[in-house]
Formats: sequence, C-alpha cells, structure tokens
Amino acid sequence: MSNDFFTTSNRIKSTPFSSRNEKAGVKKYSVYNNTLIPTIFKSLKSDYLHLIKHVQLWDVCAQKVIEVKGNKALGIIKYLFCRDFTKVTPGRAYYAPIVNFEGGLLNDPVVFCLADDHFLISLSDSDLFNWISAINHTKEFYSEVNETDILTIAVQGPKSEELISKIFGEEIKSLKFFNFKKFSFNKESIIISKTGFSKQSGYEILLKNPKNGTLLWDLIIERGKEFNIRVGCPNMIERVENNLLSYGNEMTNKDLPYDCGLGKFCNLDTDYNFIGKSALLKQKKDGFSKDIYKIHFDFKSENKHVFFNNLQVFKEDIEIGRATSIVWSPKNSKYVGFFIASKNIINNLNDYYILDKVNFDLLEIT
Repeated sequence: MSNDFFTTSNRIKSTPFSSRNEKAGVKKYSVYNNTLIPTIFKSLKSDYLHLIKHVQLWDVCAQKVIEVKGNKALGIIKYLFCRDFTKVTPGRAYYAPIVNFEGGLLNDPVVFCLADDHFLISLSDSDLFNWISAINHTKEFYSEVNETDILTIAVQGPKSEELISKIFGEEIKSLKFFNFKKFSFNKESIIISKTGFSKQSGYEILLKNPKNGTLLWDLIIERGKEFNIRVGCPNMIERVENNLLSYGNEMTNKDLPYDCGLGKFCNLDTDYNFIGKSALLKQKKDGFSKDIYKIHFDFKSENKHVFFNNLQVFKEDIEIGRATSIVWSPKNSKYVGFFIASKNIINNLNDYYILDKVNFDLLEIT
C-alpha cells in the first residue's frame, strides 16, 4: 500500500485494517514501531469532539506485542521492570515503565499477566525484542521470548461499553479498569481488556487471525451505527488535555521515570534486584532534580487547530528546555503541552509562563 505520505515496505508495514482506514478517509499517518498508525481522519478537532461524545474504532496494531513464557517467565519480568511484580494476578494488566542500567526510560508498555508463567508486553514506540532476548539469555532465564503477530484494535469513547456489550454480552460491563478476560469470536480465543490510549473509557481487543480481525472490525462498525461510531485514532488533543504521555515525545531514554511523573510505577523498596534499580536508588539519595509540567499559553495564530512539537522555552535570552506536544485545547481555550525541566528553573518560571504540575494517574484498580 502507498499514499501521499508513505510507501510501505518490510521496514514500514501496513496492517490488516489499513484498507478499512483508507475507506474511512484517513488523512494522515505516522509510523509507530515501524508500522503505519493513523493520526487524523476528518480533522484533529473534529476527531477530538467526536471521541469525547461518541465511540470510535481504532487500528492500533502498531502496539507490537512481545510474549514471554516459561518456568522463569515471572523472574525475567521482575528483573526487566521497575514496577513490583511480586504479587501478579492473572487477568490483570499493568502499566510498567522499563529502564536501562542508568535508569533511563526505554519504554512504558502494558504487561498482561495471562498466568504466572505467561505474559504479553504491549509496547509503546520503541523496540524491546532484542533487549529482552539478550537479557533472557545473558541472565540465564531461558524463557521463551517471541515477537508475536498479535493484532490490536481499540474501541474508545463514552459509548464504548454499550457498544461492546451488544456484541459480547452484559458480562463485559463487569470488567474493571486494567483488567481483561478471554472471549470467543468465530472459534478464536481473543483478549478484551479495559484499557486504551484515551481517558474516554474503552477497550482494547487482542487477536491473531487477520480474517477474524476484519470480520470483527466490520461487525463493530455495523453494530456501532446506532451509537454514531467512526473509525478514529489516538487523538493528540484528547491525550494532552488528559495528561497521557507519549514515549519518544514527552520522554526518552535520557529521562528517569521520576522526571516525568512515572515514579509511582517504580518500586525501589522491593527485596529483589531489577535493571536500573541501583541507579535510581543513587539518584533518589541525591534527589530527583527534574519533573514534568503542563505548560499553557496563548498567542495569535491564523489556525488554532495545528500542533507543534519540540518548541524552545526561554527565560529571558537563555533556552531552559523544550516543550512537547503543543496543541490548541478547546476545553482550556489555550495552547497546552508538556515541559520537563529542572525544579530550580520552575521555581522562577511562573513569571513567564503559566505552569501546572502534571498529575499522571492511570486510575488502575489495585
């Protein structure tokens, strides 16, 4: 498949749902984990207004999934992630930052616990397969580590529960946030989780058979007509308004989890070691020097429905950092975005910009 923006190859791949996105009028794509992901259909603002009122179906197959299983699967999961996995529960999904030996963020995936010896790692935009494979062998866990062909679609929006229950029954309504269950669709066992990259409520569906995927896609669209469904995608306005961070935009391997509001997902008091623990403990002793803030401001622009990334932030004539994911917020009637900076700088910055501390909260059920 090719269009005005990308030509696909073995390096940039389409998905089984790319033709459905085209039919729905996708206008722009990005590349995420070497896979096409839609970013705009009608317009950024139109897509946003529809998402917060109705329901959308998203192709998020770019969230690549790594499988880890075997007798020592829990051991490698505990060693890889800085979140405490001592008491994992099958049927739970865990937002879990992963860091390198210096404590820098490598990814912020969601880890699905299928069993004590079987996990799925749904990735944000950075490749972890080689990293996990290398750790698996050098530390002699010898678990099975596989790049899967799992496909992920998402149903997001305030009407998502009503729609999904029409297809899979009333049982789906009892599913708690960051929990999942297996359901049967066309003789295939699929996973439906109460997760998704929006704060509008919704579900992610993981399955393997592309034919079943397109059958389910078409069924969701058909059943969703009464709920004013649209094909959509993660929306930049919605995520920034709701403090959903994007790996590679807001944070990279140059940032510690504590620099960007993710410290609550790190457990430094575990009685076992994990990658980056010693570096994070040392930094904790010295004091974490950076934090992430929401920056909001206004300026004259002919088109307030555009967005910006990596904008320079100055205090007087000195650049003190860069703001990311700057977008016009209809809810705030301002441009809003994120800014990671030294706490010392922030103490003297409110004279120049309006800043709020970001409260990053996934509202997980513990």
